[in-house]
Amino acid sequence: MGAQRVQLFATCLADLVFPEAAADAEVLLRQAGFEVEIPRGQVCCGQPAFNSGHRRAARRVARTFARSFSRSAPVVLPSGSCATMVVRYLPELLGIEPYDAWELSAFLDARGAAVPRLNEGRTVAYHDSCHMLRELRVHHQPRRLLERSGADVLMLPRPDLCCGFGGTFSVRQPELSVAMADDKLAGADAVGAEALVTADPGCLMHLSGRAARTTGLPVVHLASALARGIGPHA
Repeated sequence: MGAQRVQLFATCLADLVFPEAAADAEVLLRQAGFEVEIPRGQVCCGQPAFNSGHRRAARRVARTFARSFSRSAPVVLPSGSCATMVVRYLPELLGIEPYDAWELSAFLDARGAAVPRLNEGRTVAYHDSCHMLRELRVHHQPRRLLERSGADVLMLPRPDLCCGFGGTFSVRQPELSVAMADDKLAGADAVGAEALVTADPGCLMHLSGRAARTTGLPVVHLASALARGIGPHA
């Protein structure tokens, strides 16, 4: 019997800004014994337009997802916000049956996937994205995977607080958004973390941008932290 097939949705930000996160997600899935298909026609799930209230535009974009992904294998996404869109809102938006779709860490944890122990002796803090924590109820899974990789996962002072990205929120309220990011980074620094890990490219983009201007703390996508370890690439 052959390996179970999964479909990887790279997502817009991973494709355009953090391609290494999508590549590392593929590596992790293959190491876990899955056959990975990356549908060529994938574009976007429609989340940006949907969250901005533009339902017609979101529906038009979401149809590209429906055309690209089949029902014959699970869809895995290295993004909590995009996973939320596909799991919770895309089916209603298009009037279709839900997909068997998973955020990456939830999928790997549910399958009991082994990850390489590349983070022995390293200390990290993990940032919960709002969509993963509140919409998908994914909390323990990424932390368990990091611990399996050998990392000591430190608790942030307020792990439930938003990083300030929030899609268009960071554009509409830039001062507040920056202050929230700085507070999150200060919390990671206060607990002595060597790196801050997150599973959502939106949070990664926001926090890494602020870290480059303030603390210099490496901010790493969960897939990269697991596939390559907390190292110079961060």
